[in-house]
Amino acid sequence: MDQEEAMKLYINGATAFFLDVPTGMEFGIDMMSWTTGEKFKGIKMIPPGIHFVYYSATDKYGNIAPRCGFFHCFKKGECFVKKWDTVNEEFIDVPRAEIVRFKTNVLYFDDSLGPYPYEELEKWNSLSSLLTENLIDKLCPETKLILSAMELFSTPIKENTKKRRKWGPIRSDTDVGYERLPNLVPKKESKIRFTEPPECHYPPGSSLSEITKHSLDTTYILHTMAEKHDSKIDLLAELQLSYICFLLGLSYESFERWKKLFQLFCMSKDAISQDQTLFAKFLLAVRHQLETVPEDFLVDIVENNNVIYNSLKELFRTLETSDFLLEDDLKDGIVQTKRFLENKFSWELNDLNEEDDDEAPVIINCIEDSLEL
Repeated sequence: MDQEEAMKLYINGATAFFLDVPTGMEFGIDMMSWTTGEKFKGIKMIPPGIHFVYYSATDKYGNIAPRCGFFHCFKKGECFVKKWDTVNEEFIDVPRAEIVRFKTNVLYFDDSLGPYPYEELEKWNSLSSLLTENLIDKLCPETKLILSAMELFSTPIKENTKKRRKWGPIRSDTDVGYERLPNLVPKKESKIRFTEPPECHYPPGSSLSEITKHSLDTTYILHTMAEKHDSKIDLLAELQLSYICFLLGLSYESFERWKKLFQLFCMSKDAISQDQTLFAKFLLAVRHQLETVPEDFLVDIVENNNVIYNSLKELFRTLETSDFLLEDDLKDGIVQTKRFLENKFSWELNDLNEEDDDEAPVIINCIEDSLEL
């Protein structure tokens, strides 16, 4: 990068100071992370917009603490300053006068500031294209921190020795060991405030046939959750946020939410014909996410069930058998997504209107069996 271009990015970009950071800490912004050295004081030339900063503290023995991260919408020319608190092992705010001092003397600290990794900017923008500052404020925890290890606290357990558990036999009067175990629940202020689905997956007053329909088509759930946002696009942005919190924040809670939202879009059959533009954007978001996802995470280890593959398979089956005219954007999205999945994962997602081998009816030769009896 030539000096003129660098100075332009310096002036238009933001500067983030992170003071008193211990040497050897894992520190990252968006799609790039480093191990900090003695001179490290922050990041310069940060493009205006939403970014995700994350870090993992390291003790003197080299043990790495769980990852923490936060979103921040950097403004043009902003000077952002945080200081490391060695006691609580977290970044804290500094006085306003300190921020002014660093902003005035920003060029003095140039050698201690790492440049933003512009080679990864396109990838980051593709993963966060729908995020807005308002949505982040709405969904992020009250603490503003995304934690890979949830903060838990103990709550008292009500005494009821005759209560039947959700599994196992009725506890006897002498079965007191269970009461001695702490009842650990996540702290409310540290939980990501994901949009909750309706308690019932079908509208009130639905007939039996309608209940069955809503069991196979999640459009009602999609619309109900979207109503809690300003638009349906915000629900798709929530899919992006949950994926970023999983990929960069290492949040398992976010991974589970990402899979559920992914399935929700793929199973909302009626919603496709109602808003094809939304699903064209969904397929675009999917391609960008699957370009970066660790392949091992696509398989449920317990059930050996690839949730993402099966969800996409159901979505493409719906599109192949649809009786409505597909718009050009959605058509292109289908072609590009199938091509991408075949090249990256060798997934064949064609001719899905034909029954799979494991879904085909099984024919049993009852006559021969009866003769043997």
